[in-house]
Amino acid sequence: MRDMHEPARGPEAPNAAPGDGCLEILSERLRASPGVVAIEANFRESTLLVRYEPERITPERLNAMADEVGALFARRVTSCEHHPTPGACEECGLRIGHVPDAEQDLYHVTAEHERVGLARRDAPAGSAEVVRPFSTRKPWGATLSPAEEEERARGRATLVLTALSLAGLVAGVILDHVGAGGSATRALSAARRAAYFASALAGGWFALRSSARALARLRFDVNLLMVLAAVGAAFIGYVREAAVLMFLFSLSNTLEVYTMGRTRRALRSLLELRPARARVVRQGREIEVAAADVLVGEHVVVRPGEAVPLDGVVVAGASLVDQSRLTGESVPVARATGDRVFAGTLNQEGAIEARATRAAGNSTLARVVALVKEAQEQKSRTEAAAEWVGRYYTLAVMIGAALLLLVPLAQHRPFAGALYRAMTLLVVASPCALVIATPATILSAIAAAARNGVLFKGGRHLEALGRVRAVAFDKTGTLTQGRFEVTDVEALDGAAPQDVLRWAAGAEARSPHPLARAVVRAAEARGLDFTPTSRLVSHLGKGLVAETGGDAVEVGTPELFAALGVAAPGPALERLEQLNEAGRTAMLVRRGRLWGVIAAADEVRPAAPAVVAALRRQGVTSVILLSGDSPRTVEAIARRTQVDRHHGGLLPEDKVRALGDLESEHGAVAMVGDGVNDAPALARATVGIAMGGMGSDAALESADVVLMGDDLSALPYALGLARHARRVVIQNIAIASAMMVALVGLVFFGHHLPFALPAWMLSDRGNLGLPFAVSGHEGSTVLVILNGLRLLGERRGT
Repeated sequence: MRDMHEPARGPEAPNAAPGDGCLEILSERLRASPGVVAIEANFRESTLLVRYEPERITPERLNAMADEVGALFARRVTSCEHHPTPGACEECGLRIGHVPDAEQDLYHVTAEHERVGLARRDAPAGSAEVVRPFSTRKPWGATLSPAEEEERARGRATLVLTALSLAGLVAGVILDHVGAGGSATRALSAARRAAYFASALAGGWFALRSSARALARLRFDVNLLMVLAAVGAAFIGYVREAAVLMFLFSLSNTLEVYTMGRTRRALRSLLELRPARARVVRQGREIEVAAADVLVGEHVVVRPGEAVPLDGVVVAGASLVDQSRLTGESVPVARATGDRVFAGTLNQEGAIEARATRAAGNSTLARVVALVKEAQEQKSRTEAAAEWVGRYYTLAVMIGAALLLLVPLAQHRPFAGALYRAMTLLVVASPCALVIATPATILSAIAAAARNGVLFKGGRHLEALGRVRAVAFDKTGTLTQGRFEVTDVEALDGAAPQDVLRWAAGAEARSPHPLARAVVRAAEARGLDFTPTSRLVSHLGKGLVAETGGDAVEVGTPELFAALGVAAPGPALERLEQLNEAGRTAMLVRRGRLWGVIAAADEVRPAAPAVVAALRRQGVTSVILLSGDSPRTVEAIARRTQVDRHHGGLLPEDKVRALGDLESEHGAVAMVGDGVNDAPALARATVGIAMGGMGSDAALESADVVLMGDDLSALPYALGLARHARRVVIQNIAIASAMMVALVGLVFFGHHLPFALPAWMLSDRGNLGLPFAVSGHEGSTVLVILNGLRLLGERRGT
């Protein structure tokens, strides 16, 4: 767990002596709060998860308890080391401890690296949950942190210093054209030199400070080359050239700060979607309060046309909600009682009332922005390599410049000319544009993806996705909807289809099996009345026998009826086989002498075939379906989605082996899964892509890339963006390298060209002019930044 340096600002927790352990504290809170069924502290994420029964605990009581526990952990937890036993917590004011012996049978304990929790063993189903941050880190959308204030102040200072540098340069040029005689000439000359010196100092202030800090650590950076070039030029009397050099260098840095800030502003603009105020129900009245003051568990009213202020669950009303700014979905989604809504989405039609499940600073929107910010701070492989090479390259350029100075001196050539050429080399060989070429592109692409419902966890994953040539899909919840739905209801021997469905629904009404739930949903959707079974006997893996309305109803496989000694009719068995071969899961239904067949299937997502085709158009050479489902079902899904290969009946370790084989065959491979049960495969793939569902904690934490809207059609967009970013990076590197090679060539071989260079490119000594060298060098830097920023406008469907 990371260190927490800031003191917590919260009430002192009572009954928390220094010797108390984490589990003792949690068990005490559970005893004191009957409506709370589980508490879990995640020390790595600094979050507290609380499960509770809404009808048994008030929002005020729930939040007070969470605040108390969170403040205690924030104040006393300093680090969480990995030890063989969970009781050994070093450098921490708490110990994990143990649950009192009298309570061992009451709680289920979670005590592992960076996570500790308790849950009541008798917890009822259907409890709600909230997640509360307990660290003192600033949530996104709050007042700027010191680091952000420093960044903003530096941007303002860079602009001011660039303006001062320009003013000094202009003053020097004006004084150059003022004529005078005698002592006035000397005064004008001194004033001119002072103006140029002030211009150079203002323009190079940050470069000078950065170089000094690097040298103090015995390291070299690209700024050092510019500083040495300016100092050398001034030393031999080219003060004006030194001022021009530092002004253009400062102007380039100002443009860089501004353009890079655009990517951060584009990301922060997401948070502006969340309204600052919320309409909350308190004591039976609707009052307007700051969104940050809404307690978890309180009810928030959102009128038509208003933005949702916090994450929550709809408890009353229904509407269409526009989630496009978070998920990229172009079509509003229906939201009714029991559905989740998210901060920053737009309520379009009816008024809804939602129970807040997350505090304003911990909403899905804020967490996505925070994760993207962390991703932007992670360097891609190309960027890290460029910085590593840059350090040694800078040293090589300095050695080259020294040789360019010393060799002519050994040949008794003029010192001033040799030094001028050496200084020019320092400028043109500086790899500024090469170093900035990758991050300008990667940051822009990550910000654009976040605004279109795709979350990259770092620049290296964006870069890796651009190299992918094979994509493997899980089946359930990825290519399919992840939920069984009844597809066929057929009756035999004179029974009616609605009767068959009614009998099955009554028998399955109290079964938690996914197929049973599908049958019940189908009966309810068709308005059928059915009586839940009064007696139920389950035959594991085969089906069940129920008593409904005084008659026995059997629902299951042919093996069930064989075990019961009942011979299923031939037409029923034949139809059952046909449905199973079509990739559906079929079951026999019998009531007395009447028979029927019901089939259900996890339906293919409507977008799946189009997504597979789009991936092929983008250069993916192989699309593979990997599933633990039966080979026959997998084959049917493969035919409908038109994948290249499919494998069924796979265990998690089989999927991992299959991905290894695909990597050997194709190189970079992406795995698309649901972010929970596909964790080993997602970790093994070059790029793991999770179907996140909006706000899924597991998806946000387990994958390299998350499709936030659970929208498979975002995958081609993500792949296309990654490929585009890769092309732009290559373009930028080519531009920066070509300009650098051309300018270095002119320094060494400008005198040997078959044609004469224009006078404006040369100095008064006939060498490549320092102003032109600076203009060419800084111009390439600005060009690669602007080229990378084009990705900010990349949107879904473009």
